[in-house]
Amino acid sequence: MANVRRAVIFSSLGRYLLMFIGLASSMVIARLLTPTEIGVFAVASSLVMIMAEFRVLGANAYLVREKELTNDKIRSSYGLTLLVSWFMGISIVIAAFPLSDFFEIEELGGLFVLLSVSFFIAPYISIPHAILSRKYKFGLISNVYIAASISQFAITVILILFGFSFYSLAIGNLAAVFVQAVLFLYASRDVSIYRPKFNNMRVIAKVGVYTSLGHVIRKAQQTAPDMVLGKMGTPAEVGMFSRGLGLMVFVTETIMSGIYPVAAPYLADINNRGGDVVKAYLNASQLITGVLWPVLAVGSVASLPAIRLMFGDQWDAAAPIASVVAVWAMLRAPHILAPQALITLGYESSMFAKELIVFIVFLAAVILGYHKDGMQGAAYGFIVGGVADFVVSAFFVKTRINIKIFKHFLSLVPSLMVAICCWSAVQGIAYAWPFREIAPFYSFLQIIFLLPFIWLLSLFVFRHPLRTELIKAFPDNFS
Repeated sequence: MANVRRAVIFSSLGRYLLMFIGLASSMVIARLLTPTEIGVFAVASSLVMIMAEFRVLGANAYLVREKELTNDKIRSSYGLTLLVSWFMGISIVIAAFPLSDFFEIEELGGLFVLLSVSFFIAPYISIPHAILSRKYKFGLISNVYIAASISQFAITVILILFGFSFYSLAIGNLAAVFVQAVLFLYASRDVSIYRPKFNNMRVIAKVGVYTSLGHVIRKAQQTAPDMVLGKMGTPAEVGMFSRGLGLMVFVTETIMSGIYPVAAPYLADINNRGGDVVKAYLNASQLITGVLWPVLAVGSVASLPAIRLMFGDQWDAAAPIASVVAVWAMLRAPHILAPQALITLGYESSMFAKELIVFIVFLAAVILGYHKDGMQGAAYGFIVGGVADFVVSAFFVKTRINIKIFKHFLSLVPSLMVAICCWSAVQGIAYAWPFREIAPFYSFLQIIFLLPFIWLLSLFVFRHPLRTELIKAFPDNFS
């Protein structure tokens, strides 16, 4: 457990530093380029990123979960990744200028060609990354990504200053890819097997097809509402809704960013050693909800000062959306690791089926909700989707992993009680000092000073498993 704890810490620190670098980069670049220049790059990169979801085709998940990793399995993973990535890279090059004509943006052709290069290098990033993940080398992985991000930031800014416009973004992206490839290959040099092998790839592809499709469908829950509101509503509604949704997605991903990369290797390691995967899943669910539920409960009440602090008063209408979406995020939290668990244990088709069922219910609920009650109705559609996610996920983990639904629910009671305490505390703050009348910065200070104490006290009162982890992490403070 100690190596997992260290992995989560290293992964979290690295991810948070990367988020800070990305935020700083976005702020600087937004001041150096015009919205038109950034928009041209966005058109090219968005299309390429959709294809990028499929370029490794599950080789990472296969290598992480495989019980015995042989040279032949690594070479076959290289072979499959190379075939898929290079095919997509060549397809982008061929389609570059026809797509430029389709969008009637002449410069897109060159951007597509530049961005396609990453597909030819992808195998020599993804395979070493999987090998290092399997060994819990998340500190090393974070260092590679940090070095690549800093290089990308520096090269992009320099090229912009020299007048390369949006091409600077593509070249900076390419520089980051080269840095990642070189450093990952060096970091995994003890497994120096780079020559691809083009047989025995079916088992890897089977993992990849379902994994990639499931990931795309899950991500679509964050992008589909924009398309629904864009078609049925107005651009202003799209912008307002995206601010409310984006706030809660940001909160969730900030907390989970250090956990996601470690989850699959951790569950694979438990499974390969013949350990109790059910116990590991329940423990992870308790710890995650012990953090996520209180934060989201607070966010559901304090959405207005949060929106004002981040975006300004002109976005006040996004606050009710954020409050409702917070409930959706809470409903998804208990089984937030279900996709990784199902993939790790070899149930890729079940993972895909789960995501597809949930997405169909979610999309229908958002469309019907908007048709009935506009943006607020679409937000309540998220809650329907969240309930579907909770129920369907519970069914699949019960069927495939044998996690008893009632036992799982009982294990979450301490997290629920902690969340209720935090929710009640912020409700008290809102009653005493109404958020609409108080400057958002002061509301933020009140919450940030009071709520950590309430959360910590609640963990001990309700004997939440997180209290044990805190005692282990800070033994001097609790002795």
